[in-house]
Amino acid sequence: MTKKTDARAAQNAIAQALGQHVSYQHRASSAVVNAVNKRLHELAGVLAIELQPLLDGLTPAEMRLFLSGQYRTNRLKKLRDAIKEFGDESGAALAQEWEVSAPKLAAYEVGYTAAMMDKVVEGMPRIKATGDAAYKRAMAVPLAGSPPYGGKLVQELLDGFGGANADRVMTSLRAGIASGQSNSQLIKSIRGTKALNYQDGIVQIARGDAERFIRTARSHVSNQAMTDVYEQLGVVEVIDVATLDGRTSKHCASIDGRRHKVGTNHPRPPYHPNCRTVQAPALDGDLIGTRPYVRALKVRGRDGESSFRSIGDMTKRQRERAGLSVGQVQASTNYSGWFGNQDAEFQRQWLGKTRYRLYTEGKYSLDRFVDPLSGKQYTLDELRMRDNETFRQIFGD
Repeated sequence: MTKKTDARAAQNAIAQALGQHVSYQHRASSAVVNAVNKRLHELAGVLAIELQPLLDGLTPAEMRLFLSGQYRTNRLKKLRDAIKEFGDESGAALAQEWEVSAPKLAAYEVGYTAAMMDKVVEGMPRIKATGDAAYKRAMAVPLAGSPPYGGKLVQELLDGFGGANADRVMTSLRAGIASGQSNSQLIKSIRGTKALNYQDGIVQIARGDAERFIRTARSHVSNQAMTDVYEQLGVVEVIDVATLDGRTSKHCASIDGRRHKVGTNHPRPPYHPNCRTVQAPALDGDLIGTRPYVRALKVRGRDGESSFRSIGDMTKRQRERAGLSVGQVQASTNYSGWFGNQDAEFQRQWLGKTRYRLYTEGKYSLDRFVDPLSGKQYTLDELRMRDNETFRQIFGD
């Protein structure tokens, strides 16, 4: 299938291209995320304006009715309807952006994958894969991985977004009224405060949910488009290629380099929310050439929490403190092999103290920390139950 003149360079180009493509996809998804979250911010402002006079006018009797889920008065009906409208409008905002951007993404991904494969396929045939077909298949195939997305269709997730937002507002109001919060506090608990850029209200949860859905579902569409092209070109096998950095999940790290037969039912990315793993065509055995990596320690944010960050989300000073290192390794190097060559502090931060000790003293491989069926990371209690003897040897009775 491959052009015989330079198969190694061709595979190298694919590994490089897909690595860069993941970064592009993240940036492209950010534009959709920003559009949805801007609309959610606007809707939260409208809701706050509508709720204020309604809450101010509630009588003690109406409060009791509201807490019991009864909406007998006109004021309570308006309150219920305002919350429902917020949910409906937030769901419509996400659906609208999805319906505009996702089919375009599918068409782009088909064209991109075909153009990439044209570099390595001798006498590249005219493929029948189209963006429209890829999008329809992506909408008809459930997302992979574990809950909350695994096993669900994209449309089901879209349909549930607005209702979840309305329910969150309703329960927040009930809890606040029951605990004696003032009306001003009730509004702030929903919308947030200007001092914290409105990120301290429950609407922020909706923004986070929207971002996770957009990034994960777009990855689902992208991988479906790539699969369509691979199948039509007769690619025999694909290889899971995770991102070599600290933000990679334990599951994706454990399956990096795993092979699958094209045209069969097999696990496909996204394996979890915000998954960045892709499947590259295997042209000549294992991946050859090089693949990029980013090594940096955790960065402390304004909230005091430390986390692994993308390069674009770090200041120059943070990059220096994180010991940022960017480079290339052999494409056949999987995450486990790359991780084993990192320094102790990076390994400790990524694994956590106890898992790091198990990794170093117990010689646990990375895949031991993950359930092979669900992809979920075992809790320490679950690890202890599975490997009781090992825990006794390392930690004592």
